[in-house]
Amino acid sequence: MKSSQVVFAVIFASAVAAFAQDLDSVKAEQNLDRRAEYALDHAHNMLDTARSLYKEAKYDRFEGAVLEIGDAVQVCHDSLKATGKDPRKNAKQFKKVEQRIQLLIRRLRSMESEVSVDDRPVVKKVVGRLEEINDEIVNGIFTKS
Repeated sequence: MKSSQVVFAVIFASAVAAFAQDLDSVKAEQNLDRRAEYALDHAHNMLDTARSLYKEAKYDRFEGAVLEIGDAVQVCHDSLKATGKDPRKNAKQFKKVEQRIQLLIRRLRSMESEVSVDDRPVVKKVVGRLEEINDEIVNGIFTKS
């Protein structure tokens, strides 16, 4: 019985990872809370992809991957808004999202210092957008609406 549970857990985890591979698949998720979570998973995966593309000198695809990070976080933010939940009353969920976005920002800033000067503007643009989204989430948690 235990081994079947382990096998199920591994299959489930790989299915979730495979589902978060494509931003269109993330957008297709009906459950808005899960969509927000999958979008952040996708953003983190795209950051790993962007790093590897840069190391492989695939600069045109690198830029697309970095921009997709911003798109994924925007999907997350839009999904959270669409739930209609009050960030003050659901602070735990919103704080978790805020922390994951903050981690993305730190990872992007680290990558920004590693890439050439010519490739930094696209990373800075995405970092700026993520900071705006992050500020909106934090303000929602701490501000009465």
